Amino acid sequence: MAAATATAAFAPAAWAQESGVQVFGLLDIGVQAIKASGADTRYFVNSDGNTSSRFGVRGTEDLGGGLKVGFWLESAVSVDDGTSGATSTNNKDSVSGGLTWGRRATVQVSGPWGELRLGRDYVPSFGNLTTSMHPFGTNGVGSSGLMFYPVAAGGTTARTNVRASNSIGYFTPSGINGFYAHVMVALGEQGAGPTHRDGDLQGARLGWRNEDINVSGAMSRTRYATGDYTQSNVGATWQVGPAKLMALWGENKVGVTKTVARMLGTQWRLGPGELRFAYTWLSAKGVASDATHIAMGYVLDLSKRTALYGNIARIDNKGPAMRFNVGVASTLAGGDSGGVEAGVRHNF
Repeated sequence: MAAATATAAFAPAAWAQESGVQVFGLLDIGVQAIKASGADTRYFVNSDGNTSSRFGVRGTEDLGGGLKVGFWLESAVSVDDGTSGATSTNNKDSVSGGLTWGRRATVQVSGPWGELRLGRDYVPSFGNLTTSMHPFGTNGVGSSGLMFYPVAAGGTTARTNVRASNSIGYFTPSGINGFYAHVMVALGEQGAGPTHRDGDLQGARLGWRNEDINVSGAMSRTRYATGDYTQSNVGATWQVGPAKLMALWGENKVGVTKTVARMLGTQWRLGPGELRFAYTWLSAKGVASDATHIAMGYVLDLSKRTALYGNIARIDNKGPAMRFNVGVASTLAGGDSGGVEAGVRHNF
């Protein structure tokens, strides 16, 4: 009986060690003050000013011969109110409410030949919108998503500018003379009829990098009966001493409409942290109107897992539109929207 009890007690620990299961996450919360033309200043306790909050579990098993199998389940977390994020079962409709593994839900097999993933994952064209190519990534008032995401038009609201469900993705192995690639196909899984291709996606990203330079181009296309969605972008970074100089071009087509954004910025190691700056100008065709976005911020590293941050940004809409804002929309044609935020980020 004693031997059986000891075996039962140690079995879970042995299983966890063999499979490499890990609980992980990141919590980001701060305060914001945002003012838009024609509206009063609004104050928020808000999540994700620096990095997207998340909670997940992942694991790998070594099958030998360089072959590994793993899983990854990751959920969004809004720290200010405890809610989770939305997802899409068919790359067309949005689903929210309760816990979802909407950030990532994959099973992957990897080896010397690369990695194959199945499930819900980032689309190839999102790779250039993260902090690898944009000083602020897609978070906070400095977010690239403010300008580099699509504008709904003609009945099409794209759901695949960040992730796609029902996907099959392939990543090349690292170290191929600096080259890397990601290709994906995803299914909308619609029934027969005129919308049977809705949510079907094909995408690819190709890049090259060394210690100082990183250049990448990507494109993803999603079919919709009301008008296809195509996301294309090219990003480049150059490390010059403590400064990483960054440039990004992105185009979003929804049916016959189009927005094109261009960004110049930097991530500059300054003191115990990093100074960030980005200037973006956007031109629109058939939807919204032109706009500019300027943002500056600083991230103070307290440790490897904890940082404080502060950001300030402003968007100016051109012409009669009021489409773009940093959290509160203008009520005046051609109005502006500006905000400041400060917060703390902790990962585990």
